[in-house]
Amino acid sequence: MSAPVLCRVRRLCHSTRMSQSGSTALMFGLSFLPLMLALGVAVDFGNHVRAYSNLQAAADAAALAAARSDGTLSAKTLVAQNYFDANLGKFATGYGASMGLVDSTGKVTVTASMTVPNYIMKLVTTSSDTIRVTSEVTKQANGLEVVLVFDNTGSMAQNSRLTTLKQAARDFTGILFGDRSTSTTLKLGIVPFSGGVNVGPANQNKFWIDKNGVTSISTKNFNLAGWHNWRAWTSLTNRTWNGCVESRSGTYAFDDTAPNAGQPETLFTPYFAPDEPGNAGSSVTLKDANKVNNTYYNSWRNDSTTGSDMDARQRSPAKYTNASVSSTSQGPDQNCQIAPITPLIGTKKTILDAIDAMVPNGSTVIPEGLAWGLRVLSPTEPFTEGTTFNNNKIRKALILLTDGENDVGSNGSALPNHNKSWYSAAGYIAQNRLGTTNFTTFHTTLDAKTAQVCDLIKNSGVIVYSFAYSVTNTNAKNMIKTCASSPEKYFDPPSNAALVASFNQIAAELRNLYLSK
Repeated sequence: MSAPVLCRVRRLCHSTRMSQSGSTALMFGLSFLPLMLALGVAVDFGNHVRAYSNLQAAADAAALAAARSDGTLSAKTLVAQNYFDANLGKFATGYGASMGLVDSTGKVTVTASMTVPNYIMKLVTTSSDTIRVTSEVTKQANGLEVVLVFDNTGSMAQNSRLTTLKQAARDFTGILFGDRSTSTTLKLGIVPFSGGVNVGPANQNKFWIDKNGVTSISTKNFNLAGWHNWRAWTSLTNRTWNGCVESRSGTYAFDDTAPNAGQPETLFTPYFAPDEPGNAGSSVTLKDANKVNNTYYNSWRNDSTTGSDMDARQRSPAKYTNASVSSTSQGPDQNCQIAPITPLIGTKKTILDAIDAMVPNGSTVIPEGLAWGLRVLSPTEPFTEGTTFNNNKIRKALILLTDGENDVGSNGSALPNHNKSWYSAAGYIAQNRLGTTNFTTFHTTLDAKTAQVCDLIKNSGVIVYSFAYSVTNTNAKNMIKTCASSPEKYFDPPSNAALVASFNQIAAELRNLYLSK
């Protein structure tokens, strides 16, 4: 090939290569713009999705919080705003987020919006987009009924236990009521217990109080026909019935069977602790701690009427006729000198006053307190403020707190007299009202009754929380723990501060079970 031709070929090849390079650059330039736009759409779209998700979650949290809160619309809006801001995080300020709340009958609605910037798409569209969400929460007509079954025995005076319990109960009440003074969806009740339970002297004319001596229990303390507990009370000149009642007999003792005037054993007998006489021979005219526990008259009495039979002297009714009781610590109400039951009520002040009224006195009969806790929650007599059990719209809860095991003896031992025990709602051990006259078996029976009542309460759909407060007896702890609905609802607070914290925890948990109107 000649040199001129070769040169022409080389020039052609070079021209071809130049033409191909320019075409590739043009093609790349033309494809770069849509590629960048696609990338920009992906980035901005992802940012919009994250923003929308966060905005919806924040609106949901705000609506739920507002539905559970109390007070005016402005108060609920403030609560909602706080939850909204906390859940939205950086988007709350960076994207100009805002929310509004509507509180209408039956539901709470939160609407929210914010402006999300376009980082890439602003080249071909607007610089930002506004996104909006709505969250609606239906306010169910749920209610809550809680009864506090509190040990008010003498030992609660030790180490500021009752003082601390009062503080914990006040905090608990405050958390549940919030800033409301009354509520139509929340009711609280209180059952103080020791050797018995006080149903309140104002109930003396209710049909379920046995004032005629028709129950088998009402005549056990007397050896003369026509005498019964109520008659003994009305024979005194300076004491009236304080409201305490005794356990019913047989299967009715610790259950929720409604009292029926046609079935005498379902009625409740006024509590009456007899005067316990001193030793035969009348040398003992005051309390002999080794022999008797509750003597409020001079030794009654070693003569032809009663002889030296201690039981006969104790059961003689003549000593009560037109008699006065000078002692305040001893008397027919001994071992049950405690505050009365407060039935379920939706008034905060009533509950706080009842908490303040609690005083420590007497020994421990746990199943009696539990049984009355169940009766307070029940819709049937003797207290009718409760709704039906296992109601899906009304949750029920019971909190049991005790600082000791069942005991009606002296430091866990039988008394060395014919009664064998202190008097309690279950009478004297020697009276065989629980099917035994043995001191140890009597307390084992009380433990078994405690477990039975706990099961009855839980089977009624009631949530049970239990506290072993400064309890050292392992068997008692296990009994109290088993009473709770689940292991996490049992508390063994190691300190007074821990007790208060535990009640705060329960209050927060119960508050979440219902939505306030």
